Amino acid sequence: MAPSLQMVFQTRYSFFGASGWRSEASREKEILFDPARLAKRLDLFEKMNLASLRDQTDADFKLVVLTSIDLPEAHSRLMEQACSDIVGAERVHILRRKPAGAGQWLRKYMRNQLNVTDHAAQIVLDDDDAVSVDFVERCRAEAVHALSQFREDQDCTYLSFATGFTGLFHADGGMDLIRRDMPYTNLGLTLVAPTRTRKNPYMLAHKKVARRHDVRVFQEQRPFFIRAIHDTNDSRGHHGEVMLDADAVKAARTWFPLLKDLDLVKLRDEAIAAA
Repeated sequence: MAPSLQMVFQTRYSFFGASGWRSEASREKEILFDPARLAKRLDLFEKMNLASLRDQTDADFKLVVLTSIDLPEAHSRLMEQACSDIVGAERVHILRRKPAGAGQWLRKYMRNQLNVTDHAAQIVLDDDDAVSVDFVERCRAEAVHALSQFREDQDCTYLSFATGFTGLFHADGGMDLIRRDMPYTNLGLTLVAPTRTRKNPYMLAHKKVARRHDVRVFQEQRPFFIRAIHDTNDSRGHHGEVMLDADAVKAARTWFPLLKDLDLVKLRDEAIAAA
């Protein structure tokens, strides 16, 4: 008999506290809550994170959004409305919290408020990133299998989805896609454990996860995510240089229907043909 399991995405949204971000905005409230910055973050949140969750083949999941208690009220209402309109209010839990460790707040909420199943798959998804249309379906299957293989002395495992795309947003509003292959990336990193575990995926350095825990890495010839790179990133944005061509972009839309609504940059072969 398969164990009871819930799928829970965990997203930091303009959260002022310790969460692994390295940007100047993460340390300065005036920058973090600048109206222009917030407007851009909400736009990305709607087009990437929320749109990818809206399109899931398996809609049985929850989204926990951790934000700051100091997030301006008017913007907080806009963000909450976007969550309700795009993903559905019944799936979304919004936490407005004081500065502290993001993982501590999320762990506490899982233990005290979402302890409705024996086990949970806790999935990292930043507000400007996206997961493939079948991510919940695939992640659930892998989490159930991982639980079935637990040793007697094992209390958790991590799932790492290594292959995807970088979505390189340009100042003119367009975007290019670049292949990305990175085991142990934070994007989509999933903790499979009892729901009341004292662990949380935001409470460890993702690059060191394999040193401390069992990990199953899925490194396949298909994409699981889009990692957004733009001028308001909260963490370092390393990426390759080879842009996907027209055929590859068309194929990518199968995994990410949200791409149909984004302003993709004209591809190089099209630009050369028009020159």
